This record gives sequence, C-alpha cells and structure tokens, in this order.
Amino acid sequence: MATQSKILGSYSPEDVTVIISNPLISHSLSGFVEGTFVSITRENPHATLYTGADLSNARVIRRNKGGTININLHQASESNDVLSYLLQKDEEDATGTWLFAVTVKDELGRSVFHSPTCFISQPPEASFGTDLSDRGWVIQAVSIDQIQGGNGKFSPDTVTSIQEMGFTVEDRWKATP
Repeated sequence: MATQSKILGSYSPEDVTVIISNPLISHSLSGFVEGTFVSITRENPHATLYTGADLSNARVIRRNKGGTININLHQASESNDVLSYLLQKDEEDATGTWLFAVTVKDELGRSVFHSPTCFISQPPEASFGTDLSDRGWVIQAVSIDQIQGGNGKFSPDTVTSIQEMGFTVEDRWKATP
C-alpha cells in the first residue's frame, strides 16, 4: 500500500501556462518574472459567519466568484505588447469585443483556474533602471472557476474520499501499491 510519505509530488514553474483568448485572438503568455508570477484572488469569500447578539449563528453565502488575476512579466516580455494592445482595443471599443478568457494551468499537477470573461483594469506601472523591471498586469475576472489541486499521486484514502464526494480520479493520479 502506498503511504503518503512515499508519494513525491513534482512542480515546475516552467510548466505553468497562462492563456488568454477570445474569438479574435489566442495567446500563451511568456516572459514571467522570477518569484511569484501569477496570483489569483477571489474578491468575496464563499461564505462568512454571522453571530447574533444571543450567540445564534448563520452563514452568509455568496455566489459571486469574481476576482483578480495578477500577472507579473519582465519588461522585455513580448506578452506585454499583446496585453497593451488588448487594453488599447478595449479602451477604443467598449462593446465587449475585446473581453477575453483566461486559463491558468499547472501542467504537472491538477490546479486549473478559468474565467470566461476578463478585462485589464489598467496598465501596469512602468519603471526603468539598471536592471530589468517588472510589469504587473491586473486582470479583472467576472467569475473564476477553480480547482486547487496537488502535484503528486493520491493515496488510496484520498482516492476514496474524492470518490465519496462524487468526483472521479484519473488513473494516472492513483498511487500504485
């Protein structure tokens, strides 16, 4: 039986893909900075606790999955041009033609984030110095579907737990005994 201590996950920043697309364009972003180059934040929590004066409790459920996707590119990245032109087109034509989808996927793991409707809220701050500078792009996402998965095989207990919730585990993620 495979125990958790015998399972080794693998992560490679080179295997994280970020794709923007709409009916007119599709582009895989490149030229990421060292360190954190993508961060995804949901604006509102799924649920919050409400406690009344008498200590009665309830939860407030929010179905708003809107959020922010921060992309950090170095200044020499050609993807800066694509994002700049995409912002320019959206500023010129506010009909929604230049809205786009974003997909972020860890190709060595099970994490995937997708929003079908996004826009760039403002251009990044620009700076120039003796080293390469970062360009921090802020993308607003109307709704983000996400699976934050791991990067190693599942132990048999985890496979059972996932299947009990009604989900399917691909064979490639099952640890061999």
